[in-house]
Amino acid sequence: MKTPKLSMIRAGKLLKDNRGANLVEYIILVGVIALIAIAGFKIFGKKVTDKVNEQAGSVGDINGAAK
Repeated sequence: MKTPKLSMIRAGKLLKDNRGANLVEYIILVGVIALIAIAGFKIFGKKVTDKVNEQAGSVGDINGAAK
């Protein structure tokens, strides 16, 4: 049977424990970067797709002309 004092000591140690703090910070950082990337794809996605298709078409035209 645990005594209340022992439980309080363990709770205090748990609150002071910061071993996983760096991992949590990195997870938050990766999450923020992912949100920024998603927002960028939402904003610029159509423009990027149009540019890629334009360049693919120009390469295709060069290849077609060589035949």
